[in-house]
Amino acid sequence: MKKIFDSLASLRLAILLFLILAATSILGTLIPQGREPGFYLARYGTFWGKIINFLSLYDAYHSWWYISLLSLFLVNLVFCSWKRFPVSLKLYRRDPFGVDPRRLPQARSTLLKASVEEVRQRLEGFRFRPVEEGLLGVKDHFRWSYFAVYFVHGSILIILLGALIGAIWGFKGSLSLFEGETSHRVLPFSRKRHFIPLPFSLKLEKFEIEFYPNGMPKDYRSQVRVIDGKTSFSYLIRVNHPLSYKGIKIYQASYQEYAVLTVEVKKDHRIKEVTVKPFTEGEWPEEGLAIGLIRYGQAHGFRMAQVWVQKEGAEPQVVWLIEGHRQTLSFSPEKFTLSLKGVRPLFMSGFQVRKDPGALVVYVGCSLMILGVFATFFFTHRRLWVYLVPEKDGVRVTVGGYRKRYRADLKKEIEDLLTRIEKGLK
Repeated sequence: MKKIFDSLASLRLAILLFLILAATSILGTLIPQGREPGFYLARYGTFWGKIINFLSLYDAYHSWWYISLLSLFLVNLVFCSWKRFPVSLKLYRRDPFGVDPRRLPQARSTLLKASVEEVRQRLEGFRFRPVEEGLLGVKDHFRWSYFAVYFVHGSILIILLGALIGAIWGFKGSLSLFEGETSHRVLPFSRKRHFIPLPFSLKLEKFEIEFYPNGMPKDYRSQVRVIDGKTSFSYLIRVNHPLSYKGIKIYQASYQEYAVLTVEVKKDHRIKEVTVKPFTEGEWPEEGLAIGLIRYGQAHGFRMAQVWVQKEGAEPQVVWLIEGHRQTLSFSPEKFTLSLKGVRPLFMSGFQVRKDPGALVVYVGCSLMILGVFATFFFTHRRLWVYLVPEKDGVRVTVGGYRKRYRADLKKEIEDLLTRIEKGLK
């Protein structure tokens, strides 16, 4: 049992876990999160793509091994603090009068023409006790700083706890909406087979985009409406300006341009206008004809669309329709002439949805860590001793001190104390 305790309380284990967590966090930042398996195989090659998919690096911060590392680091930190706390407690409780007054550390001595009581009255904040031949005075500053490091440890525990809460009960996912579309379902990055329902619905009322003169996108934003029962309000989501509601943040992540096509189909002397929407086929039921959009684009001032056309009982055909031009397809013995009559651009806005119930806990932990680090480095425990021994010509004053850090400052503090005593007696 002792071996297990010593292993879990090992400082080497803490450093190792910290380095592993730092390295994996870097990987989680560099590797795009939430993509399909084929994306990683195509981008990183077969070998590394399989490793990324096997280790769930596509959703690194919610993977089983990342949660395990955080849990182990949390346990290690508790055991490290537990093991070292008795030493700090012993230092805190150590009797400040349990020193040899004739061998005070950093001692400086002087003979003053005054009585012991006169010198004692000028030493504010000192506690005195009779020892050997005279009086020993002690003054402590920031004695509690022995426990400041555990304040830092506690803040790290709070941060780790917040990270675990977010990793276990939080999620990251995507939500894509066409203008006018409403949804409350999020596709998680973790590749779970089910959608995650939101406690409210989101409707994309309008998508706006601005371009630079060279055609590159300058800014894009989504005017959305949140619908939560009887509560409803509008919000403009922009890049780096997410919507926050009920502990869920929705970020503007991407966009995709589609189009609603109006295709004129002619057979003999009959003409039919078919409306083709993204992901929805347009039909001419009487002729058993269906048309679906594959892609849409513009080039050299012309709008064009690649579509598939299928006649009942025949193989589908793929054709490019260019505005102002006709295309004739043959489904023997029938022929159809198609032309692109109208195009209405339609944007799909892509959102990243994030819920992190541990975020507030992490923020509290970070704030406490700042206070703890500040206390550790700027409130160092220091102790001053004053040994007063009556002599024939006055009183022998010996000043010594102890300080964990900044020893040069301690020497100056001892000299300043002696100077103040001498000036106070004149």
